[in-house]
Amino acid sequence: MRKKTFLITVAIFGAIGVVAVIAALGMTSKLVTVTDEFFCDMAQGDYDAAYSHLSREFHGNTSVDELQTFAQESALAGYSNATWWRRTIEGDEGLLDGEIEVEGGEYIPVTIWLLKEGDGWKIHQIDWGTDESCSEEPDTDEPPVENATPGS
Repeated sequence: MRKKTFLITVAIFGAIGVVAVIAALGMTSKLVTVTDEFFCDMAQGDYDAAYSHLSREFHGNTSVDELQTFAQESALAGYSNATWWRRTIEGDEGLLDGEIEVEGGEYIPVTIWLLKEGDGWKIHQIDWGTDESCSEEPDTDEPPVENATPGS
């Protein structure tokens, strides 16, 4: 009888864990959608659409022309896929850590900070480069465009 009770208890906790993971992924799916749309728009050369996924503060520091120049001079023109291994939301702030795959099979680590603006999420800051950026907090003293360019 104890073995049956133990198995039932394990099954219940396992089910609760699965439901929790599904709920967490569902809550953060909008972050992924906005970010993936941004990168797809950039890769397709639709810079106005890509720009619409950026926060008001990002707009204050970066024009559509600057975004286009950045995209054309970076590997983003060859964007093919993104993988997000960390997705979090705290209040009106969201975070994605992952990597961008570009043509040729190169993977670029990236951390994306998003802000809730109105009813939707907007990209506030993009940090490229090493995995070290995954543990840092966004630098609010510097404009996002400076962090959005590789090698800066």
